Amino acid sequence: MKKLLLVVAILTMTALSASAATSSGTLTVTGTVESSISLTIESAGGTTSGTGTAAATSSLGNISKFGSAPTGFTLARGASDWTISSTVGVQVVKANLTSTDYTLTAQLGSAPASGVAWKLNGSTLSDSAATTLTSTGTYASTGSYSWDIVVADSAAAAAIDNSINFTASSPGRKSRSHSWG
Repeated sequence: MKKLLLVVAILTMTALSASAATSSGTLTVTGTVESSISLTIESAGGTTSGTGTAAATSSLGNISKFGSAPTGFTLARGASDWTISSTVGVQVVKANLTSTDYTLTAQLGSAPASGVAWKLNGSTLSDSAATTLTSTGTYASTGSYSWDIVVADSAAAAAIDNSINFTASSPGRKSRSHSWG
């Protein structure tokens, strides 16, 4: 009797499963991992906000040859000009990239005020061409670049606002440009 009940139960389940409706589907996923780099401004002179991002801002306040240097700057007075000096810290990190180093350039966002020169690592910046700061930057390490603003005594008493556009590039990878200022 037990055998008969077992056979009936198996036949009933088989019949029920044979009559059940089923459906299936497949999700095909495609994608390609792409290498990438990211640039952040880690430090700068002046009253700085936004460090650790790609869009930091530095406020120098009112500056003059015979006044005090802005926060984080030194002031040097020459015979016909004066210079405020500090540093800018820039970090570049990578993901999914075999390159061991990167190139970092800088360029002004607009023409500097007349009689004012902006310098990084001793090189005068312009708005018409990028200046190479390093071609052997180390990833995930903050590079420190000397930053000078030289003001001629003949320059007009006016705003000197500008931005410094940093661009990091890695061999085989598109450039990443970030404005700061």
